[in-house]
Amino acid sequence: MKVFFAVDGSTHSLVAVRQVGGLLSADRDSVAIYFAPPEVVIRHSDEAESMRARAQQAICDAVLGAAIEELPDALATEATKIVAQHTPREGILMEAQKWGAELIVCGARGLGPVERLLLGNVSQSVAQTAPIPVFVVRPNPGHRPDQPLRVLYAYDGSAGSTAGLRTAQQFTYAADTQVTAITVIEPMAVTELPDWIVKRARNADTEAMAQGWEREHAEEKRQASDQLKEFMAKQPAPFNKAETIVAEGQAADQILKIVKERQIDVIIVGSHGKNVLQRMLIGSTSDNLLNSAHSSVLIGRAKG
Repeated sequence: MKVFFAVDGSTHSLVAVRQVGGLLSADRDSVAIYFAPPEVVIRHSDEAESMRARAQQAICDAVLGAAIEELPDALATEATKIVAQHTPREGILMEAQKWGAELIVCGARGLGPVERLLLGNVSQSVAQTAPIPVFVVRPNPGHRPDQPLRVLYAYDGSAGSTAGLRTAQQFTYAADTQVTAITVIEPMAVTELPDWIVKRARNADTEAMAQGWEREHAEEKRQASDQLKEFMAKQPAPFNKAETIVAEGQAADQILKIVKERQIDVIIVGSHGKNVLQRMLIGSTSDNLLNSAHSSVLIGRAKG
């Protein structure tokens, strides 16, 4: 797999290189490190242009060198360095395409107001618009080095979610990696009333009908569970040993609930490719997770 790391010299981008680089193998993977250097202005000097060029080169060498140091030695020696004068979001997409990348990796800064603004300006924009999978890496503060990697795969049967899993399967995992797979179905009834009010409001005429709906819903949930278990059992390790969960409700809410409960490190989710207007009006599951999850998010994207 050809993995394109976008770095900016921040701790977060270096963490992304270190974490994802640790999942790659020099035997089958290749990496590129991309940096868009900032404009350097030198005033009051007869050699301003020469000084500017040297300063910019020094910045590039420092940023790219620090990123390559985070890679395993076998990958570092063969890493491609890419420097281009673009705005970051444009440059990431343009240079990744030129290099033939199969995955883009970006670091995310956090979930505070300022961090969300920065993420929205670059990483989230890339995640929304890139034609290939994007891995937005956010360190999990609750993860200790001696703990296994905890992965959550969100399955909805779409080409996007399947593509996300296919990308994730190209990484190399430790034997103790823990995988959970979740699928989310709609609840039987959508109401803001408490369950006890809904049940008490039933009368003799509607009770039989309600029981029929409940049986249908229970069968739908059983089928969803069987489908998920069957699908995961066909996957390579460690995904074939995944614990499977069927939840009811809004997809992002249910995924975030599991992420919090199980201190998930990496979420694998598909993008349905909604257009910009649809994302603005209702938001997509992947966008919601990027904005709210204290975890890294690998976004799969179906071809075509």
